[in-house]
Amino acid sequence: MDNSKRLFMKRAGQSSAMLMLFAYGGGKLFASNNPIASKTKWDGLLLKDPKALFDLPKDFSYKVIMSTGDVMTDGLKYGGRPDGMGAFELKDGSVALVVNHETKSKDKNLELSTSYNDSNGRPFSGGTSTIVLESDGLTLKRANRSLSGTIDNCAGGTTPWNTWISCEETYRENHGYAFEVDPEADSLKGYKRLTHMGRFQREAITVDLNDPNGSVYQTEDDYSGLFYKFVPNKKNNLSGRGKLYALKIPGVENTSNKDGLIRVGDNFPVEWVRIQDPLAKSTKTKIQGKKIGASIFNGGEGIIFTNDKNMTTNIFFTCKKGGKAGLGQIWKYSPVNSEISLFYESDNASNLWEGDNINITPWGDLIICEDNGSNACKLIGCTPNGTLYPLGRVAGNSSSEVAGICFSPDGKNMYLNIQDRGKTIAVTGDWKKIREYRDELDSNLVHYNS
Repeated sequence: MDNSKRLFMKRAGQSSAMLMLFAYGGGKLFASNNPIASKTKWDGLLLKDPKALFDLPKDFSYKVIMSTGDVMTDGLKYGGRPDGMGAFELKDGSVALVVNHETKSKDKNLELSTSYNDSNGRPFSGGTSTIVLESDGLTLKRANRSLSGTIDNCAGGTTPWNTWISCEETYRENHGYAFEVDPEADSLKGYKRLTHMGRFQREAITVDLNDPNGSVYQTEDDYSGLFYKFVPNKKNNLSGRGKLYALKIPGVENTSNKDGLIRVGDNFPVEWVRIQDPLAKSTKTKIQGKKIGASIFNGGEGIIFTNDKNMTTNIFFTCKKGGKAGLGQIWKYSPVNSEISLFYESDNASNLWEGDNINITPWGDLIICEDNGSNACKLIGCTPNGTLYPLGRVAGNSSSEVAGICFSPDGKNMYLNIQDRGKTIAVTGDWKKIREYRDELDSNLVHYNS
């Protein structure tokens, strides 16, 4: 292990002037006694939402854009359990949100002819809805179904060519695929299954913008899941053929780190092993991979492409159940160096508890959604040196996860889903205050570029 590359940070749960600690107790979020915090305009605390939906920093507010059951422009109802989500600028300047629905019931109101699959003539209710907002990113313009007949569409990812990849998190027969959705489509015309990317319990994807081959990295939400790479035969054509690989860390069979031997900042050289049957016709892809040495990642969740200060690729992804305490990990993969490192591991639930969806903020930090059933799941910022700070929290004693975190193309609005409440919301405020606060927490002032 290369200790020279160890990150300048403390393990989660330890007090440090460089690590913002916060704990939830008795309905109040407590910040650490950090002298830096008192000098900023924002004190690092979240204010209790009088509407008992989502707590935010002072002077920030939210607007409910859409709720489960709302009738959309196409006459269909907005689906349940909104999860992963992407924001897009449309050709006319509008802002589109493509929203996953993590459901698997049957819905007779969905059109059979344009749905991917059904049971006894009733399409499955999973899929996506597209919400189109005016150029302000707040005013509803129209909304419609954009994918139906799928199951457990959990997360996904955006592409450089302005589409959304929606992922089925299931091993069910004829399911477990990725689907491509065009945010410009104003009605449900069918589906586009990305067959050759593989069939498994896929959580999310991200495209490496710097890779001349257009590689796509994929997570698998399973306690014994793998970390995958799909290399298309033709760049930017994910519906065509390609090769599916799984990551292997020589000497590391399981990255869960239950023995605590892997330390934050440790780097490992990696190899990629070929999955010969990506469609899992006879054997699940994870079993195929493990037989040829692929390493296990415990509960792969959100994933995002970033550039470092040298404009080289880093891929960050969360493992919800990973770590000695089982509270979650964040891994960083560097394609240029062909190395993977443990970027963060939580050993205290009050800091990070089962991170799920992940993205990049306009000011360059990671932003992580929690999914732990705690009745107070948090939205957390994470600087390049591993400093954590709170950005939001589910209110109202709801066990809902936070999901779908993304920002409008102009960076002014933050969007997220409160899944069990069926709410898609837009958050506005003075983001400069957040930037100033995190800059004082992270003395390196290094930011990722997406």
